[in-house]
This record gives sequence, C-alpha cells and structure tokens, in this order.
Amino acid sequence: MLFNRFFDNMTLQYSDIYVRTLGADPVQVGLVNSAGGIGSGIMSIPIGWLQDRYSLKKIFIFGLSLFALSSLLYASASSWLIIAPAIFLTNFATRVGGCMTICDICLKNEDRATGKALCEGAGSIPSLLAPTIAALILVYFGGVGVTGISSLYWIQFVARVILLVFTAKRMTEIIRLSPTNGGRALGFLKDMREVFTRGVATKRWIVFSSLGQFVIYWATPFRYVFAHEIKKADQFVIGYMATAKVLGIVLFSIPLGRISDSAGRKKVFYFTVPLFCLSYILLVLAPTFEFLVIASLLEAFEQISLYVVSGSMGPELVPIDCVGRWRGILGLFTSVAMTVAPVAAGLVWNTIGPFYVFLIPIAISLLIRVPVLITIPETLKR
Repeated sequence: MLFNRFFDNMTLQYSDIYVRTLGADPVQVGLVNSAGGIGSGIMSIPIGWLQDRYSLKKIFIFGLSLFALSSLLYASASSWLIIAPAIFLTNFATRVGGCMTICDICLKNEDRATGKALCEGAGSIPSLLAPTIAALILVYFGGVGVTGISSLYWIQFVARVILLVFTAKRMTEIIRLSPTNGGRALGFLKDMREVFTRGVATKRWIVFSSLGQFVIYWATPFRYVFAHEIKKADQFVIGYMATAKVLGIVLFSIPLGRISDSAGRKKVFYFTVPLFCLSYILLVLAPTFEFLVIASLLEAFEQISLYVVSGSMGPELVPIDCVGRWRGILGLFTSVAMTVAPVAAGLVWNTIGPFYVFLIPIAISLLIRVPVLITIPETLKR
C-alpha cells in the first residue's frame, strides 16, 4: 500500500492537466472523468457479491493487474480520448483491487476508524516526497507538458508491475465469516435484498455516500487545472499543493480516527465539514500561491471525512458477512454520481465560470449531506 500510494501521488495532481495538454476542453475533461464512474459502477454489484463468497486474495491481485494496465494506457496516450479507457480501468481496478472491503472485514468496529486512519495517515508519510520528486522529473523533461507527464506514468507503470509480482507471491488468503445465513446460499437477488433487510438506514446512507462521491468527482478533476490555468501555478506550486494535502492527511488522520472511535463518527464528520468547505473558498479567492497551498492542506479533511469517518461508519450499518455486497450496492449508486458530476462541472466551468465549480460543493455539503447524516443513527457501540 505504501509503495502504490507513493507512485499514485507522483501523477494524481497532473492527471487532468494531462488531459488538457492533450487537447481537451473543460467539458471534455468532465466527459473523460465520467468514464471513471462507469468503470466503478459497471461491475460493482457482481464484484461485491463475489467478494462475500470467493477468494479476496485472487480478486485483489486481479485488480492490481488492472491498475498496471491503466498506467500503461496513460503513459502511451497520444490523444485525450485514450485517457477515457485509462480512467475507466483505474476506477474499475479500485473497485476490484481496492483494500476497503478487506479493511472492513479485518477490523473490529471499535478500532475501525483508527485502523483506517493509520492506513491513510501513516501510509501517506512516504508520499510526502512524491510530488517534489515528480516536479523535478518534470523539470528534466521540459515542464508541465505531454512528454513530462507521460514520463511520470511510465515510471508508475513499472512500479505497479513490480508491486503486482510482489503481492502475488507474498499475500496470504483472508479468513472471514461464511456467506449469508451461516453459509446457506440464497441466490443472487435474495442475497442483495438481504443487505437491506439486515442493514440499518441503508437507503439514507446511499444518498449520503452518493452525494459525497458527487462532490469529490465534481471538483477534483478541475482543482489542479484551476490552479495551473487560472492561478498560474507551475509544477513546483502544484507539487507543494499535493504535498500539503498529503501532510494534512498524515497529521490529522490518526487523531481524528481515534476521536471517531471514542466520541463517534458523526461528531468528527461535522467537525471536518467547515474545514474542507473553507478549502474551496481559499482556492477560489487565493491572492497568492501560499493560499493555494493552505487550501490543499485543508482539502485533506475532505479525504479524512470520506475514507476514515464515513468509511468506518458505512460498513457498520450492515452485518459483517454482507460487507462485500453492501460495497457493491454503494458502488452502483455512487458510480452514477461519479459519472454525472465531472460533466456537469465542466458545463458549469464553460457557461457560468470556473469559480462556481468550487462553490457548488459547499452548498451540497451543508444543505443536503449534513441534514441527511443527522437522520442516520450513530454506529459506534462501545
């Protein structure tokens, strides 16, 4: 995980700038990113069902092979159209080869937020160096352009192949509870319905979680594009921004994870909302590059709220033997949000203005997500 995250953070902040340098306009940037939603959702429910019944190790390794293939597509892209299947594969791989279901199954409820925080926080420490190293590589290859960014993806491709081979040799099988109802097979459709009959507040959580992904996929494709094109940030400023975000995750994930495991998930989420909303405001109003960096530091609270706080609460709404299917059902609905959001944001950028791309998520978070969460019971039981 440390290895993979390091090389992710070499390219993440340049992925949408790469699409722009390959000739895409803002709406096309949104369309390309919509492929991610399709990739995440197209097999979410079948994969979730398989994860509850078959080898998590084999499914995980298959996902890692898809990650490597997506890096190859990025690296060899000669047109922005090639990025669409690369993003499709990346998000499909995240659903197949992501560690969320493994983490959900292996952690106890009272330690889940801390465990996820350790993964996000301590696991991000090596990544603090990745944006600076990426900036230096870009300088060597001529700056923020097609040649420079593609070189980062070639490096990432080689790294992911090495990770795939290492994991296939060293990873052990994950032991977990038998499938539903003590191992008695119900059939695919009944298995899916069982998640709702045995779960708590599942429909409201689908709304809450889908809107969270909508906000992320609305703003993220345009954050570094905005900094580069509107605020005139070069590769070093972009590198500082990416480092600041990782630093925020390293500094605050574990303390907030511990508080979430003691005081409750919802209280910590309410604490993070004004902080990541402030990150959007600072990004829009930033008079100097320093404010862009501060905005990125505060952006870390959005990721913490999504992966540590919400990521802990979500699986606790259903029995542990339903987690795979529950992740699959959530993946189907969130993929719709992930597909629509970047296209809609691109249209807003073109028609109303770039600034509104970062103001609308604030309204969604404060006026819809928070009220929905208030109606969902706290899941922490100590």
